[in-house]
Amino acid sequence: MKKQPTPVTTPLEAATQAVYQAFAKYSAPEVGTLDVCTACCMDADLALQMSHLPLPQLTEKHFYQYNDSAKSQVQPADEIKYLAPRLLELLAEGARLHHSTELYLDRLGRCEPGSFSATEQAALQGFALAYFVQGLEQWPAGSDSLFQGDNAFTILLMWAYARVPLETLLQHWLDSDSDASTLHFVDACYWDYVWNANQMGNAFAADQAEYKRTMEEWLNRPATKARWAEKLMRLVDTGPTSSWLPAGAVDHQRYPLPERISAVFDAMTA
Repeated sequence: MKKQPTPVTTPLEAATQAVYQAFAKYSAPEVGTLDVCTACCMDADLALQMSHLPLPQLTEKHFYQYNDSAKSQVQPADEIKYLAPRLLELLAEGARLHHSTELYLDRLGRCEPGSFSATEQAALQGFALAYFVQGLEQWPAGSDSLFQGDNAFTILLMWAYARVPLETLLQHWLDSDSDASTLHFVDACYWDYVWNANQMGNAFAADQAEYKRTMEEWLNRPATKARWAEKLMRLVDTGPTSSWLPAGAVDHQRYPLPERISAVFDAMTA
């Protein structure tokens, strides 16, 4: 059963509907052919449901076990493209889809190169941008935010695993003038980038050569540094507001945000 269109109120909801439309022609995998291990990884009943329940009825529980299961190195593209709209819809709703955020969309990136048409690629790119744009405006980025408490570099790595190009997302981030998006940059750089070694800190990036190349080149581009320095100086001049500092967050008590801003600014401009 195909998902019926629903009223759209946000760019992310519109992007979700665009993904459903782009992948509408694909059918559920035949019973027993789902690329999972039901011997020890995924409950057999849940695997069966993923083949015969209507797509909108698949839940966070289905996809968590599906993503966490042993799987083929190369993924069956038609299976992935059938499931992708619901997977992304759940992501937009804040579902936990794997034990590690970086691997939420790993199956998309395991399809053979060329598996996705231009229309499908555009839909994925549009969703990635809408998701990133909305998440950057949520600060503080707690566990109930779109980024689920992860920093923005982790989210970019998630999209890199899906083989979605990052340049459009990075350009939006650089162009944004919102304090929230700048604070996301501070946190991501403070926790997940080693400036003096020009190295991304996330262990999941170790085998993601294209992600590391893209991020490290972007972060060290003179125009990128100048733009971030400008935005960080504006934050320093303005000073922190109460909305920057969630009560009771241990990391904010041990590493106050104004100190993080200064540390990132100093490291970036050294």
